[in-house]
Amino acid sequence: MVDILPEEKHGFHVDFELRAEEDREESIKSGHPVFRDVEIAILTMPGGNLVLDKFVNDELLREWKVGVPGRKPPSPFALSAYEAWKDGRKAPVNGIDLKNWPGVTPAQLKMCQGISVRTVENLAEANADTIRKLGMGGVALKDKAAAYLLSAGKNKASEEVSALKVEMQSLKEAMEKKDERINDLLSQFTDGPPKKTRKKAA
Repeated sequence: MVDILPEEKHGFHVDFELRAEEDREESIKSGHPVFRDVEIAILTMPGGNLVLDKFVNDELLREWKVGVPGRKPPSPFALSAYEAWKDGRKAPVNGIDLKNWPGVTPAQLKMCQGISVRTVENLAEANADTIRKLGMGGVALKDKAAAYLLSAGKNKASEEVSALKVEMQSLKEAMEKKDERINDLLSQFTDGPPKKTRKKAA
């Protein structure tokens, strides 16, 4: 098994499978080969140049959950992908799926998927080797993906600011209504109940 990179980036794609591995200790005891099913995580880095196989065990799951202090950050994506695989569900995509991005043609999508570039984020961060594999138009496609993410980030920030303004206006109106109510109550206590006037005897 190849160890994972020291500084794991969250742009990787992960698949899982069951493999038959020989249990050497049991094989020696029984005098014949003994195999057991083991869960394997197959991590593919964008570009497809580096594929890492990892045994899925308690140590790896803990690493994905909390990371390794000073060495590796947590990998919530990998953990959620593993849970989806165990439940028989399709693993989530680690970013914006290229299939849902209108900026890529069917041919470009096939090219990207063939080299494990599966998200807009992967494409925007593509290195020179990945761009070379994409062929003519690779640089323009990368720039297009980067511009899309930048625009999406600005739009999201703008939406958040607008939502915050609406929320603040609602709070302001609520506070004004509350102040009016308090003033009404205070005026009732200050003025006191209306005095009754006696009718003069005829």
